[in-house]
Amino acid sequence: MANAHHPIPSFILIGAQKAGTTWLWNNLKQHPDVALPKTKEIHFFGGSEIFRKGTDWYYRHFDGLDPSKITGEASTTYLYDYVPFWESPSGELKHDGSLRCIPELVTKELPDVKILVILRNPITRALSAYRHHVRAGRVPPGLRLRETAQQVPMLRILEMGYYARYLELWKQYVPADRMRIFIFEEDVVKTAENSIRQICEFLGINPIFHPQKAEGRVHEGWSWTRCAIHQQKSGWARTIARSQLGKFFDRYDFLKNGMSMKEEMAFLQSMYRKEKQALEQILARNLNVWKY
Repeated sequence: MANAHHPIPSFILIGAQKAGTTWLWNNLKQHPDVALPKTKEIHFFGGSEIFRKGTDWYYRHFDGLDPSKITGEASTTYLYDYVPFWESPSGELKHDGSLRCIPELVTKELPDVKILVILRNPITRALSAYRHHVRAGRVPPGLRLRETAQQVPMLRILEMGYYARYLELWKQYVPADRMRIFIFEEDVVKTAENSIRQICEFLGINPIFHPQKAEGRVHEGWSWTRCAIHQQKSGWARTIARSQLGKFFDRYDFLKNGMSMKEEMAFLQSMYRKEKQALEQILARNLNVWKY
């Protein structure tokens, strides 16, 4: 359990990945009643190798923060079920069977923690995640999104978007009054200031708060054309993608509406559409804003 000498996180923003968590983090960081650690994503409960470092390692991230203010963290790996190994020589996605599920680990260590969730259309989230991993060099040259999901499962490009199954599990461990779920396209893009006010009320801090940049958006990163160039097997293509010339293709994305893109969208739609009804029931709201 938490050591009394450490500030204890009162909230955790668990995701979703590529859904505006950095936006909310940067806004909360401006609030006079909040003191946040330097590291936004600690991932303590989200990876076996990190969890094995122990709770002292975890709480050291909060050392030196003003104890009169609330603190928390934002690790998108927590919107998941069981703790995976981040290092796997085989490249397979494997989970640590000796550990309980992530929601149980979190609530056992932090029994009073409040959970914040921002969900983004899982299709656009997966597309954004793929481009992010391409830019980071985690996707082998020549692999498109579908092939990457199948051949590099550790990236969890598809898995991180199965919101219904993970939220159903989280709700077994966190009571409704300690969890708030927002939809990025509606609650952040369209009504950001109102959502920030609701979040402040939920966290028990002054809701009369006007951050400098309340408007919500997601940084999309590289365009499809730039990713396609980077994915060529020749070294010169990757050099171009990473050069200043690569920014030209962000501005003029020639492949955005191409046949390849349509095939990727159709694949993702087939994977995520089946969860829509279950997720709507969990959220008690329709998700027509997500174009499945």
